[in-house]
Amino acid sequence: MRTLNIVSSILPNPASSSSRAACRGEAPRERRPESRDKHISRYISIFLSSLFVFSCDLPHQPGPMPTEIVETEFVPGLNILGVLRADDQAGTSFINVNRALTTEEIYSDSIENFSPVADYVEVMSVSDSMTYYFSRSNINMEWLDYTNNYLNATAGETYDLEISAPGFPTLTGHTIIPAKPQLVANSLLIEADQISFEIEHQASAYEYKLYLFFAESVLDRVVKPVNGDIIEVDWNFSASNGSPLYLGLTALDENLTRYGNSPISFIPNTYHPDGSTVRGGYGCFGSIAVAVVEL
Repeated sequence: MRTLNIVSSILPNPASSSSRAACRGEAPRERRPESRDKHISRYISIFLSSLFVFSCDLPHQPGPMPTEIVETEFVPGLNILGVLRADDQAGTSFINVNRALTTEEIYSDSIENFSPVADYVEVMSVSDSMTYYFSRSNINMEWLDYTNNYLNATAGETYDLEISAPGFPTLTGHTIIPAKPQLVANSLLIEADQISFEIEHQASAYEYKLYLFFAESVLDRVVKPVNGDIIEVDWNFSASNGSPLYLGLTALDENLTRYGNSPISFIPNTYHPDGSTVRGGYGCFGSIAVAVVEL
């Protein structure tokens, strides 16, 4: 039996709006014929009124623009990327721990203490309060991943994260693992250069990443849910790849979807105001559910 390890390239923008009072005007009353001067006076009055109307902030207009630059003081904190994987395999989830860097550190020739060693990295299952402690899996590397060989994350389960490192605030996070993606029965059709199928959409999945595995290559694509319970997929590929061997279906939770679609800062390892999903630090703690279909 062949085992696949599907790795999602995830490195989740909610929109916000405010209501404004609408501008109101009165319809002109009927008048008797007037002199030329009065007509001119009335036209000027209407013109000035129109200027007033268009100067109001209507609901579809952006409103007043800021007049000054607001500087935000840098706050030290951990910067993480944690992904819990419900893929029927233990030990595939990981928590990458770094720290947010200042602008000076980003552009310096050498960065010291890039990845602080955590006192503990723990993930707790909310349903049964089972706690899993993650340990460093690549001790000799600056890019520190923490893993747990016994955690077999469960689709539909809720997990809490807590990380403590000397000199930094305690970082916490929360994720609900999506339901495992499934194909609609008898919807799979494979041709020489195309595969089509339907996915049973679950509300817990905010985005899908799909993978098509060939003997020597892998194709991927992103599918966003639309209204309805069924997502139709028509996927063309080059016949030179041969016949596809496996179809990987990956459902992303709200956190990873939000973080992966947030604007990327031009300075890495810094806070993405519309993307960070953790508290007491920066980065993302999210989850995916994986299903693999043999073709």
